[in-house]
Amino acid sequence: MEELELRVVNRTGLHARPAALFVRTAGGYRSAIHVENVTRGQAPVDAKRMLAVLGLGVEQGHTVRIRAEGDDEAAAIVGLRELIASGFGEPIDEGPARIPGPPRGAAAPDGPAAPDGPVVAPGGPHVLPGVPAAPGIAMGPAWVAGATSPADGTAVSQPALSIRDGAARAAGDLRALALRLADHGAASDEPAILEAQAEMALDEQLLSDAEHRAVAGLHPALAVEAAAAPVAARLAAFEDEVLAARAADVRDVAARIARWIRGETVALPDTPSVAVADDLPPSVIAEIQPGWLLAIALVSGSPTAHAAILARALGIPAVVGVAGLLDAIRAAAGEGSVAAVAVDGERGEVIVAPDEERRRELRDRAAVAARRAEEDRAASRAAIPGAHGILRIGRGRDVREVRLVANIGRPEEAARAIEAGAGGVGLFRTEFLFMGRSGPPGEEEQAQAYGRVLRAFGQDRPVVIRLVDIGGDKAIPYLGLTAEANPFLGVRAIRLAYGTPGLLLAQLRAIMRAATSAGVTPHIMVPMVATVEDLDLFFSLRDQALGTVVAEGLTVPGRIVSGVMIEVPSAVLLATELAQRVDFFSIGTNDLSQYLLAADRTNPALDRLHDALHPAVLRAIRSTVDAAAAARIPVSVCGELAGDPDGALVLTGLGVDELSMDAGSLGRVARALRDAYPESLRGLAQRARAAASAPEVRDLVRALDAGTSV
Repeated sequence: MEELELRVVNRTGLHARPAALFVRTAGGYRSAIHVENVTRGQAPVDAKRMLAVLGLGVEQGHTVRIRAEGDDEAAAIVGLRELIASGFGEPIDEGPARIPGPPRGAAAPDGPAAPDGPVVAPGGPHVLPGVPAAPGIAMGPAWVAGATSPADGTAVSQPALSIRDGAARAAGDLRALALRLADHGAASDEPAILEAQAEMALDEQLLSDAEHRAVAGLHPALAVEAAAAPVAARLAAFEDEVLAARAADVRDVAARIARWIRGETVALPDTPSVAVADDLPPSVIAEIQPGWLLAIALVSGSPTAHAAILARALGIPAVVGVAGLLDAIRAAAGEGSVAAVAVDGERGEVIVAPDEERRRELRDRAAVAARRAEEDRAASRAAIPGAHGILRIGRGRDVREVRLVANIGRPEEAARAIEAGAGGVGLFRTEFLFMGRSGPPGEEEQAQAYGRVLRAFGQDRPVVIRLVDIGGDKAIPYLGLTAEANPFLGVRAIRLAYGTPGLLLAQLRAIMRAATSAGVTPHIMVPMVATVEDLDLFFSLRDQALGTVVAEGLTVPGRIVSGVMIEVPSAVLLATELAQRVDFFSIGTNDLSQYLLAADRTNPALDRLHDALHPAVLRAIRSTVDAAAAARIPVSVCGELAGDPDGALVLTGLGVDELSMDAGSLGRVARALRDAYPESLRGLAQRARAAASAPEVRDLVRALDAGTSV
């Protein structure tokens, strides 16, 4: 048996999306795997059961213990360790994001109603206080979403489907909705919410419990809802708002399964409307025709509920915790009519039947808010002028150009990067296609995913696609690799091709097909290159893939632009030789730092060695830049250091041509660079390389900001 104990570092702990990813990863191993929340002192649960893992109530900072027993137990522990240490792809910071508290007199999230109730102006509108959950102001006809409470068992008709068939249909619905959101350019969290609910729908314990209740005489639809009720109650009891809000997701899943069993459907609005309900499941939101959901107003819910998260993602206002909302809507509607309603997500108010004076006020405030939002976006875009993300630093004869581009991990993130002013993608991580599944993705699935991003950016804003970096520390069960004592130093990335070349060959073909379909020149990057032989292997696979694609009658636009990741010490020492054979370098400062300093970047005991501004790392970067300059090829940095304003200043001084970062960092990095002078940055970089430690380098940057950058 293998055992692991570690701290959960992502901001929201094991809530729905991370729990689903954890369960899918655990399910990919043959070993029996159990997990427990050491911090809460809870008993171990099956790590392959979604609702059991969610019920552990794991928050950021909690310690979990994982035990695996079976023929692939070591690989399972390594894979789950890396997943947790990586933060499940979520932000890792000092604590959960805090939602501003409710306005004075409003109900607390999921708490009692405001004691003073709605404000009713004589002969005027009903103003109901609530909790702001998503900003903005919108008005329209009220659409009262149907309730999902169980029907009276005596009135329920014969079931149309079995419990398991209903669960399978519900999971299929949710996954189809997730794909629809992704196809419409939704942010990655939105489809992930529905994917997590699909995992809940197939939870074995939930279905077994429901079947036992049905055998005992309960109607199958009611049995599912009854089985889900205690699970939802346990989640709702957690003090952590994010985990407690998942209770609504469980009830939504049960209601969806029950509807399939009963043969029922949910009535959706037939015109653009404001959704009004006690609670509104995210899966119902996803089914509404795009553009027809103007705002959301809920009696219950909280700013951390998935309905609120989706509202913020969709850019529509939402107010939750609105006492008396449904009664006010019914009173205002009258016989056969629909009530007008306004949602003020700024003040946390819902106005039922607003009069003309209130409508005018809301329209004026909405116009002001829209102008302010556009001014903010314009200011961010102005920091990165032009469509190509090129920032000019300095004036007169001393001018440098630096291209600012984005790192993305899924196709849905392309729209956010473009909006932020990215001049392309410096790192498109492709691991999302290969993880959390029982077998590798097909070539067509890959080509479609890559093509979406390539078409979004076009020919003038290059997208660098990194070949998949799995294996080793990112254990993938279907690869059939043996457990490794040192997975960070193991069989991963390009090294996989020595034993299973077909995996990368299919990916290369998919990239070329996607580029052909999008009409753009493909840019491909090879990770973990440690030797010249690694590069030779890549070229062999690339040429083989190109030959087969051309033989099928496709013409790949332009020459394939090929580059390597510089992330291991041997690549730094071989940079002169590698530079003669490739079109660009991209320095991965995350891995380069941990290999140079022999410090596992997932080990919190080594935090003092995790800063890539360490002089040893900076000297390696400068050596790489010099080799690239001699060969006249550009150098990019795609590690976390590029998105750190301090790091961006030093990297630019070192001669780096391109900085690739999360889209959210582009604006602040641009602002840090645009007022700097190349000569000052070169001096900073020289002093930084001569420093003794990373803190000393950061002191040098602060000194530059204080006195020499103007």
